[in-house]
Amino acid sequence: MRSISETVLISFFTLTKEDRRFVKRHYGASGQLDVALQLCALRFLGFIPDALESAPEAAISFLARQLEIPIEALADYAGLNRTRSDHAGEIERYLGFRQANAEEWKKLERWLIERAMEHDRPTLLLERLSERLYTRRAHPRATDVEGVSSSACRVCAVSPCSEEK
Repeated sequence: MRSISETVLISFFTLTKEDRRFVKRHYGASGQLDVALQLCALRFLGFIPDALESAPEAAISFLARQLEIPIEALADYAGLNRTRSDHAGEIERYLGFRQANAEEWKKLERWLIERAMEHDRPTLLLERLSERLYTRRAHPRATDVEGVSSSACRVCAVSPCSEEK
């Protein structure tokens, strides 16, 4: 995530009362801010990126204000991969997500390649992929998303639609 619009902030990064209760169950300001960021990233992207520290500062600030936590608290959380992984599992269950299986990934890759034949913009493909993952409540690992996206982009690069532009 690089920059983020105010509309996206409000739509995907506003915590509900239930969200705040869920987040506040986690230990410390750093854990709470990280859990909130993972929760909102999953809602927004359909997956949780590995490098949450690179999230737009506007998103982190927006969440920190809602939780009344200093934005610097996120830095204290870095390096706790086991805890982050445990939290990701809790967040998936809280939002009703499940891990996508290999068969689903094959189908998803075919679907995305078809979209790549229609559109040659990688950002649009990632957007479509995120929407599809979210509606299916299938949570992939970030490496799965990268692999499927790379396949689609390779097809995109050699597709006839890219030659027309």
